[in-house]
Amino acid sequence: MPALARLAAVALACLTAVPALADWDRDKLDKGIDAIETRSKGRLGVALMDLRDRKLWAHRGSETFPMQSVFKLPLAVAVLQQVEAGKFKLDQPITVTRKDFSLFHSPLVKAFKGERNDYPLSELIRLAAGESDNTAADLMMREIGGPQVVTRMLRDGGIEGMSVDRYERQFQPEIYGLPGFGWDQVVDEPDFRAKLKALKPRYRVASLAKALSDTRDASTPEASARFLEALAQGNRLREPAHNAFLMKVITDTKIGADRIQAGLPAGSKLAHRTGAGLTTDGINHATNDIGIATLPDGRRFVIVTYLTGSRADAPQREAALADVARLAVSALR
Repeated sequence: MPALARLAAVALACLTAVPALADWDRDKLDKGIDAIETRSKGRLGVALMDLRDRKLWAHRGSETFPMQSVFKLPLAVAVLQQVEAGKFKLDQPITVTRKDFSLFHSPLVKAFKGERNDYPLSELIRLAAGESDNTAADLMMREIGGPQVVTRMLRDGGIEGMSVDRYERQFQPEIYGLPGFGWDQVVDEPDFRAKLKALKPRYRVASLAKALSDTRDASTPEASARFLEALAQGNRLREPAHNAFLMKVITDTKIGADRIQAGLPAGSKLAHRTGAGLTTDGINHATNDIGIATLPDGRRFVIVTYLTGSRADAPQREAALADVARLAVSALR
């Protein structure tokens, strides 16, 4: 066989040995997602991206959904970018006082002793991104210059449709038409809960309905998928050590085990950030989970699940997100 013919034969063999680019069984996804959304009793937004070939599939992909604590993941990236810019150090102590406490979930607050404590910035990142600590998140956001800094980071990275606009201490009360807490105010959570309970149900429901379509502190599933794609590829942070630190934090988290993680095969890994809002008058503000899934065979994909306005109970809502993950795995080609 002439040399040129042999070369052509080798090239052809190499081409045929390359596996076809991955894609989703879109018909299966289209049919399956409708049933899951019906069971969820709310508005369900989903985006999936196979990181092998970056093919995206979405359901309500361009609609806006409230993020709740999902915002803590882009916040962590924005903080680490400022570390890389020399504005902060990971071991830099950040002083926390009792007047800095925010609303709702905060392991920091539960373990707080005395009137003031210093925490290294790396611990605040771990608490916010890994344990969904509201006080840690608000403090870091204040330190870097406010919510607008996080949104600017997203825009600079080419991410449209994902926006961080308020502190936890602001937007949580505003969901129900109550005034948010400024930094010159001490958050009185028992008093807030009493005021929330005292509101007329009609007012609470109307305020929540408006909040469900608010474009502030919200994201489209497609925008979240693009953000996660860049994070998975290591394009958000210059220092590999910083990227590895953040990925470890969001992989080691125990929060949300009954959501996406529950729908993945045994042995899978999930680097993710959840979000959850209150349920009032039988309506849940948000039950979310977004992340990067790695299957036992090494296959990786981005998965975004946003559920808002659901009238299902918590186990049903979480099961719906797990069902999305299960469907996604079964639809991979």
